[in-house]
Amino acid sequence: MFEKPHYLISFILDNQPQSRTLEHDADTLDPQWAESLLRQRFAELKDAKLSDVQVQKRNKPADEGHDIPGHYQQP
Repeated sequence: MFEKPHYLISFILDNQPQSRTLEHDADTLDPQWAESLLRQRFAELKDAKLSDVQVQKRNKPADEGHDIPGHYQQP
């Protein structure tokens, strides 16, 4: 498996769905902490207005890829 758990973080930025994959030591990652990590690790998100942050733990090994699902915000 992974050396560190991988998380798929999905969010809305400027009314557009976005996602990033992060490695993190914790077994779980809540949306508030994930948003903080996104702001630290991705310069383009530092001052961005993010909404609807969602976290999914990825269980597939990195060499199998991360089939990133779409993010949909209910109207």
